[in-house]
Amino acid sequence: MNEKVQTATPAQLVEEYIKLRDQRKIADEAYAAWVKEHYSVKMETLENQLLDVLNKLDVNSISSSSGTVYKKMSTSVTVADSREFRRHVIGSEEWDLIDWRANKTAVNDMVERGDALPPGINRTAIMTVGIRRK
Repeated sequence: MNEKVQTATPAQLVEEYIKLRDQRKIADEAYAAWVKEHYSVKMETLENQLLDVLNKLDVNSISSSSGTVYKKMSTSVTVADSREFRRHVIGSEEWDLIDWRANKTAVNDMVERGDALPPGINRTAIMTVGIRRK
């Protein structure tokens, strides 16, 4: 079996990795700016114009030979005061207002202490490398 011999030192490999990562970041930023200029801004303008048409006609959708435009509602719900929200949920027993999920930090702390995982929890750990500049 003919194995490739590594001729670069770890320092050279790290240096090359950081250089490539920096170049990729520059390329990603340039591409994102190009997409925004050539597509996103124009598409957002068209979306606003079409929404204005729907609102003026007082309709929820319009079908054309090219496609259909329709109104859709997007919402975001965030917690402004966790203590007040928690007090409300517990006091009113409105458990459907919350989502239950495992706290990754607490579970990882348990594993590091040598404790068993709580029932019903899966945990996966994958070893990779991280590289940072000095």
